[in-house]
Amino acid sequence: MKIDLAYGKGQIVLNVPDNIKVDSFTPAQIDRPISFEDFHNELSDAGGIGYFSSTAPLMVVNDAYRKTPTSSILKWLSQIDPALLDRASFLVATGTHNAPTEDHLKTIFGEHLKRVRPRVLVHDCRDLSGMIMVGKDRFDAEVYVNSAVLEHSSVCLISSVEPHYFAGLTGGRKSVFPGLADFATVERNHNLANSLDAAPLRLNGNPVAEHLDSLMEMVKVRSLFSIQTVLDSQGDMAAVFCGDNEPAFSRAAIYAERMFAHKVDKAYDAVLCELKAPLDENLYQAQKALENCQAAVADGGTAIVLSACEGGVGSEHFFNLADSWDRERNCAADGGLHFGSHKLSRVNSMSRRMRPCIHSTLPADTVRRVFYEPLDDVQGFLDKAGAGSEPFRLAVVRDAGHTVLTLKE
Repeated sequence: MKIDLAYGKGQIVLNVPDNIKVDSFTPAQIDRPISFEDFHNELSDAGGIGYFSSTAPLMVVNDAYRKTPTSSILKWLSQIDPALLDRASFLVATGTHNAPTEDHLKTIFGEHLKRVRPRVLVHDCRDLSGMIMVGKDRFDAEVYVNSAVLEHSSVCLISSVEPHYFAGLTGGRKSVFPGLADFATVERNHNLANSLDAAPLRLNGNPVAEHLDSLMEMVKVRSLFSIQTVLDSQGDMAAVFCGDNEPAFSRAAIYAERMFAHKVDKAYDAVLCELKAPLDENLYQAQKALENCQAAVADGGTAIVLSACEGGVGSEHFFNLADSWDRERNCAADGGLHFGSHKLSRVNSMSRRMRPCIHSTLPADTVRRVFYEPLDDVQGFLDKAGAGSEPFRLAVVRDAGHTVLTLKE
């Protein structure tokens, strides 16, 4: 059996031996993408036509690490109100990511970049001078949000909802937290992901998601509108939900689970995880594929992430922290919680029951430093598995950055 999987700017072609049983999983595909008319009807039903016609909103948009169809949404809004993009301001919610490059800005804004560039702001999580304290969280620590959010009477969040490996789902509240928060608040939130209750598609009982919800209660915006999209496996817009942020996000979350989740009856000897752009850009993002599929790997089995990681490590925080990580206690040597702790603790925990492997362009020492095993010869792995005397079960997960496998209870 031959399978073609995305890898870097091309593909990797693998021949699966006949005696390996293969099951394939992918997000659902739609028959027809959302049209302008569909969007117009949803926006109108949510009161969005009047909202945008009478305001000069701040539009909060994702950075280029999400496949959010921001430029398409802006095009449709411009069709409804041709002057909207000339009076609106735009704030890129970077969270702790680096500022977008010129190519990233082109990806985000598309054909509208030249028109909106004078009014594009980029969040910097370390610049408290550009933020306002909105309260204290459950840790009795100060919480800051980009001041532009509170300085505008009307704010619109444009996002996409898809599985997130420890926040449950992207979209909705994540545009603000961590998107527009201070570094320390993001660090506290992410460290809650050391708990295995923080899992893809899980919101209730997920300490990360519940903390995000409590943070959102601190942000008092006079008018907060939300446009939440869901994409299918081909990147086509499958659905859009508009209105107040919480109900729009909730409706999108239900739809996203139907699109991305698969329940399996029995765990697999190996899971082959295809990671597509832009999540395959670096090692930091590559973990999402592992997290989305690891529940379906049998004890002693192997998870193989295909991620070129041509952008390198992606975040120095977790990479440098690995040098002082106590693998036995599964914490930093000083016992403290640091930004990136959740990355290391989770992969280290997984490595105790299975083999987390990655096929990438990164040096082997770089991969091992953060507890993955480098796997240069994926075909050789399959050939060896197929030559064994025992039956071998393989799951091939396409677009594993979004497809979630869980075991039926």
